[in-house]
This record gives sequence, structure tokens and C-alpha cells, in this order.
Amino acid sequence: MNSIFDKFKIFFSQQPLSHSAVQVTSSHISGVHLSSKDKILKNHFILPLSGGVIQPSFEKANIKDLILLEKQIREGAEKFSTYSRGTALLLPELSQRTFVFSFDSLPAASREREQLIRFRVKKQMPLLADDVRISYDVVQAENKNKNKKRVVLTLAWTSVVNEYENFFSRLQLKIRLVGVPILALAYLIDPRKEKNFFLINIERDSFGLLAVVDSEIFLYRQKSLLEGRREGRFAESVQNVVQEIENTAQFIQDKVKREMACIWVRFGLLEPELDFFSQLESTLGFPVKRAESLVNFRLHEQEKRILAPLLGQLQ
Repeated sequence: MNSIFDKFKIFFSQQPLSHSAVQVTSSHISGVHLSSKDKILKNHFILPLSGGVIQPSFEKANIKDLILLEKQIREGAEKFSTYSRGTALLLPELSQRTFVFSFDSLPAASREREQLIRFRVKKQMPLLADDVRISYDVVQAENKNKNKKRVVLTLAWTSVVNEYENFFSRLQLKIRLVGVPILALAYLIDPRKEKNFFLINIERDSFGLLAVVDSEIFLYRQKSLLEGRREGRFAESVQNVVQEIENTAQFIQDKVKREMACIWVRFGLLEPELDFFSQLESTLGFPVKRAESLVNFRLHEQEKRILAPLLGQLQ
């Protein structure tokens, strides 16, 4: 039976297929274009951004200086020309929310099903307004309780999605679908080989943690690194990640009696890793692997790190 990864990707691929993808973070905009026939890497770019031009947020406007943003990417605007037929957009982690829910049953009617899912989301976010975009997939949980249904969903504020769509339309770029960086990264990992692991996506201002148990997405957690990064408290940022991993590992051990086998880490930083990787490896009792090592294209090390989610999205 297909894993939840396969089913989740099938759900998104039912939308018109794209061979191009663009990712936005607070530090850069990057893009990848693959040939439609054999998925050969035809074009890629990484455009650094000044701090503060984009400030990822779930509820507030993300683009703080539209004129400066356009000015900064103008010299690389020609790189977008091959992306005009329809592009997948990966929003910043902090601009979205991702949940993994289990249900004993779900209504057959899609409208009633979404109402129930929204009700469940509002238990987690009581002040959530109705003006959000929700994408979700329903998967029969492959565990001892076959009656359980698992839902993996992402939601983003409509105004935030529109903000990015409108910006890229000024560059003659049509956004075809919106994705989540850490879920795109997960497509690079073969769940038949890796059954119990953490996937960590670290950006300049945040990190996301995806836990996979028995080859299925079990939970997702997201944390901000804004304070540590702004004030230069790098060691504190490392400790925040370590603490979240340790707490989640203990929760999984208590909940489903599973021990995690390894950690896959991707650093989406333009600057050097500053010993982040080695500190994680020395502090945690898990093997730590670099997610960018799964990228098969001939790219420089930094390019593999930055472009990994985009290449995962287009796998």
C-alpha cells in the first residue's frame, strides 16, 4: 500500500502539473525549472534579499517594502522568463500552519468534511477566521486501528497568499499551486528505507520539525528563531532546536512506543552553517544526516541546501 507521502503527493499532483517552483524566505528567493520530458535541471537561481524586506507572518502582510524588493530582484528578473507557464510556490514556514489530525470517521460529503476539519483546527486556533485557504488529504492510517483516518492539512491566510501571487504576477509569473517547504523536502526521502525519523528544516527566522513514524507523517511542529537570530544568540537557537527534538522524541516514545532512528536536517541559510550541524550531532543521541545529500543534480553544496525543497516539490 502506498505510504502517506505517496498519497499526499498524489493529492497535490491532481492539480495541473508544474515543472517550475519558486521558494520565498526572509533571506532569499530561489527557483528551479526542470525540463518537462525528462526532468533535467534547466535553470536555477538564488537571489539574496536584504533583511526586513520580507517578514514571514501567518496573519500580517509579508512584503514590507515592495519597491525595494522589486529593485533587489530586478537584475535577476530575466531568470523568471522560463517559469511563466505555471509555477509551484513554497511559502515561508511561518506564513502557514500545518496540522496532522486523526479521526475515527469523516463525512462522505466534501463540504461537511471540510467543516469538521475546520472545527478541529479551531480547537487549536480559536481565533482563526474563515478567510483561510485549506489544503488537506485524507489517508487511512496504516496502524493497528484500521478505522482511524489521518488528515494532513495546511492552511494559509488568503490575503497572504494573494500578496505573493500578485507580486509574482508583476513578473509575469503565474502561481499554479502553493506548497510547504518541509513537506516538499519529505518527498526526497524514501519512506520504505527510512521508517522512523525526524526531518528538520531550518531557516534564518524559524525551524519546522516533521516526525515520521512507521513511514507515515505523525506530527509537525514549528518554532520561531527570530529572537535568537536578531540578538546573535546562536547557541540559544541551537538549544531551541535540540529541546524541541528531545521533547518530541519523548512524546512519541510515550504515545506510540517508537524510537526515532535518525534526523535529517536541511539548512536554508545563505551564510555558512556556523557549526549548527556539528552542534546538533554532538548534543543529540541520534545519527544526524544532511537532507541536501539526497539531491541528485550536480550543484554546489550551498545550492543543494537552498534548492532542496524546490527539487523535492518537483520530484
